[in-house]
Amino acid sequence: MGTQPRGVIERSVEVRADPARVWDVLVDVRRLPQVSSHTVEVRDAPDRLTRRGERFTQVIVAVGKRFVSEWEVRRFDPGRALAIEGSVGFGVRYCLTETVAAAGPGRSTLSVRIQYKLPFGPLGRVAARLGVERLAAAEAQQVLARTAALAEEPTATDPSRTTQPG
Repeated sequence: MGTQPRGVIERSVEVRADPARVWDVLVDVRRLPQVSSHTVEVRDAPDRLTRRGERFTQVIVAVGKRFVSEWEVRRFDPGRALAIEGSVGFGVRYCLTETVAAAGPGRSTLSVRIQYKLPFGPLGRVAARLGVERLAAAEAQQVLARTAALAEEPTATDPSRTTQPG
């Protein structure tokens, strides 16, 4: 008997922002269109994720098709780790875990671990041919970079993060 194809993708980035600022960006899933070029809409999301069991809907466009993905928070360790699980089209299941750790004064490490399962049969072959792992790895890197950029932006309430004219 065969096993369902699985994979893991892991990426990290250093962020020039305190962990609390990075966490604030992560838990506002309504900002997904800002960090993911494939995300066109987020529906039914709370203002901020705050607990295990919360759900939201993500609408993405990838490989020329529109997909509606339902996500559920599976792990919520405030300020440290967030795991969401859902389906992202063609029967592919994802568990995406994002972690934030201090990396020195005013710096953080933002990491993502994506565990995915491809479906059996024809859908699994289609997903594999479409390069699901390659697409997910590129998306993970983009989301990390864009999340870092948002966290590094100066805020009105944090005057120490403003840039000086030079």
